[in-house]
Amino acid sequence: MTIFAISDVATRALGRALDGLDARQGAIASNVANVETPGYQARIVRFEDDLRRAMNNGDPMSSTIEIDRSVAATRLNGNNVNLDMELMESSQTVLAQRLITQSLASKYSMLRTAIQGR
Repeated sequence: MTIFAISDVATRALGRALDGLDARQGAIASNVANVETPGYQARIVRFEDDLRRAMNNGDPMSSTIEIDRSVAATRLNGNNVNLDMELMESSQTVLAQRLITQSLASKYSMLRTAIQGR
């Protein structure tokens, strides 16, 4: 999500967090779709620590979104997707996406009110 026209560090950080959460939701969908695929290794998306570091440096857009393979134990078929964990992670991701979207909507609503002078 690119939001440069009217943005500050916080807005760019929220946008970058949405990018990371979108990547995580995609990885979760892939993991769930491959829950019975022999040899499939679950994917894990990490971005929070790097986003925090980039925010401290004043440039959240410089943060990276890493997609790694899980090193969790595998079943006999070599697959290590844990469906219960994936569903829980999906729920947490959706809640975080909603919170960020609401924060951005509120921020832009205040900006719209300031511009309109009402």
